[in-house]
Amino acid sequence: MKLLYKLFLLFIILQAFVACKDDSIKPIEPPISVEKTDYKVLFVGNSFTFYNDGVDFHLQKMLNADASIDSTNYLIQKIAVSSYTLQAHYGDTLTLNKIKSDKWNMVVLQEQSTRPINNPDLFLEYAGKIDAEIKKINAKTMLYMTWAPKDSPSDITELASSYLSVGSKINAKVAPVGKVWELVQKANPLINLYFSDNKHPSLAGTYLVSCVFYYSLFNKNPISNTYIPTGMTTQNASAIRKGVYDYLKQN
Repeated sequence: MKLLYKLFLLFIILQAFVACKDDSIKPIEPPISVEKTDYKVLFVGNSFTFYNDGVDFHLQKMLNADASIDSTNYLIQKIAVSSYTLQAHYGDTLTLNKIKSDKWNMVVLQEQSTRPINNPDLFLEYAGKIDAEIKKINAKTMLYMTWAPKDSPSDITELASSYLSVGSKINAKVAPVGKVWELVQKANPLINLYFSDNKHPSLAGTYLVSCVFYYSLFNKNPISNTYIPTGMTTQNASAIRKGVYDYLKQN
């Protein structure tokens, strides 16, 4: 009888334990891993693209600084040859093969500095031909409006007009680097955007270009980006970022 009584008590205790158990407590599940999507950009240009390690290098650094808060995996590359026009690129199998070599989302075309003014018809013709190749890989085209030489600042009017005209005719967005350059240089005369030849970009100039594409390609505000190229002061970088944003948010 004592044994039966003890078994009965044990049964009551177990029932009470089960009744009191908190069913809301669940085992901790591992976090869901979200795979980043890819976005690939190819720059096609010349020395205005490759000076100071290249626009692609500094733009990639800016995007890498966002990596912890961005769900996109960016790849930025270039094919840039000194003095090349878009006509020269179209005749170069290396360029065409590079365009075909990957699933680019965007291909950025930079024409030789004076051709948009001196021969706008050839600019349009070969921008259109390369754009046709870009469309074959289901990518989009963006035009990289360059800047006027330091000794001839008024050239920006014709440059901008030529780029905007070609962009309209091939249905491509234009990154207005030259117009932003003009504004930032006037507002910050102590920041020299030009290399010593007064045509090519200084490091500050290339950084400005990168900030323009950071906004134009990805709609990202450069003011909040933390990347500063080695050799640039925080003050100059901040002034450039603000100038780029102030222009682009209104245009």
